[in-house]
Amino acid sequence: MRIVVTGGGTGGHIYPALEVALDAQTRGHEVSYLGSNRGQESNACNKVGMQFQGFESGPVYRISSLRGLKSLLTLAQSTRKASAYMRDLKLDAVFSTGGYASVPVVSAAHRLGIPVILHEQNTIPGRTNKIMSRKAKYVCTVFESSKQFFDPSKVVRVGMPIRKAMRAASQQARLIENTSDSPQVLVMGGSQGSAALNDRALGTALRMADKDVRWLHVTGVDHFQNTMNSLDKMGISKEYVIKSYLESQDMADAMYGCELAVCRSGAGTMAELAAFRKPSVLVPYPGAFNNHQYMNAREFEKIGAAEIVQESNLDASVLESRILGWLYDNDRQKAAREALAKWDVPDASTRILDMIEKVGSG
Repeated sequence: MRIVVTGGGTGGHIYPALEVALDAQTRGHEVSYLGSNRGQESNACNKVGMQFQGFESGPVYRISSLRGLKSLLTLAQSTRKASAYMRDLKLDAVFSTGGYASVPVVSAAHRLGIPVILHEQNTIPGRTNKIMSRKAKYVCTVFESSKQFFDPSKVVRVGMPIRKAMRAASQQARLIENTSDSPQVLVMGGSQGSAALNDRALGTALRMADKDVRWLHVTGVDHFQNTMNSLDKMGISKEYVIKSYLESQDMADAMYGCELAVCRSGAGTMAELAAFRKPSVLVPYPGAFNNHQYMNAREFEKIGAAEIVQESNLDASVLESRILGWLYDNDRQKAAREALAKWDVPDASTRILDMIEKVGSG
């Protein structure tokens, strides 16, 4: 089969699409990635040797403005180019993870009669997927609660395709008992880091100085030096380790080694927490589109796998009480692990590929 994957603008769209694309190649399919020239897609594809074709694309602004008219003109031009490119490929199917970069590709596929499968990572769909779902054969979701936003006859919950290194490590980790004497808290603010979360985590560690707790804090590259300076000034113990960023294997080790994570509630992070069966204190990013990080977190809170603290209510005393409420309650941790095991979909990429092959061969 000949397959195109698309989706971009941010890593949250790109990396699930790439996982599916790479798995499709292992099944012998011909795969190309079509995306925006202005996003991260090109670099991500180059790193793994995936064929990439870029188009001009960007957010569609209000039509009444000059900026909006220019974006519509760019969209129309890119859709024509995508149509010509895909017509020459004689495609069987298109898989899209959304984002503005996917609009020309999905629109062109619909015009050409090529079946489209969408993947929505968050509880509340982005504008692109909500509109493009009308053109799709199926809409794949990660969260149970996403179903209400789409035609129910099209929706299939398949989970999140996560990095192979993380998935393999999570499966191996569950076979090995964590024998550390003191619990570890993993703090991370997403790929860009979070100044608010960094500051509150340091204050919390200072309040908990008399507790036998280890800390691993991933600050984000831009926040690393400021956080290190604050750590030195506050005189927090050597049990507090700060890193700017963790590669896949290091992140897998961090997930395995912790008893609790304090983090944002992006879909990728939550899928990895589920894979490793780790309870969490979730601090949703307040600037997320339609407050979707809060709604993501609500799904974990409802099943007893997490507790939410809004950033507006986040201070060291609140965070301390939430952390202590998890660390020394073994029954609560066990219940969270069991709930996450039921929520997790280990073969997400396989399920998606099966659907792509089904529509592509029909």
